[in-house]
Amino acid sequence: MRALLLTAALGLLTACMSPTSDGDSSMADKASMAADGAVTTEAQFRETLVGRTLTFEGKSLVVNADGTISGPWDGQGITGTWTWNDGAVCRDAKIGSRVLAPDCQVWTLDGSTAIVTRDRGNGASFVYTIS
Repeated sequence: MRALLLTAALGLLTACMSPTSDGDSSMADKASMAADGAVTTEAQFRETLVGRTLTFEGKSLVVNADGTISGPWDGQGITGTWTWNDGAVCRDAKIGSRVLAPDCQVWTLDGSTAIVTRDRGNGASFVYTIS
């Protein structure tokens, strides 16, 4: 009986750590990725992401070495600036004429993807494909 309960508990724990049906990773998976691939310095951000094309749901941009952001983003164009600030990439940007709220984001690398978490790691996350 004890073995059966232990097996059931392990199965439940494994299910909690599996990706959800919509493809998002569980919090445990995100925490694991952050420990392994967190971008913690401006030098690391510049080396791994600056100048590369970042794509999200078919929309793309480039974070440029001169501190600008640019790209065709959904046919409207995205423009803006970025700075490194205390472990986060802070950006001001606009898509077409729509001004986006300023945001400081924590970046985590996982192979050819970057997991970006808004509000200095306290907000919603999304994933860019890096090329």
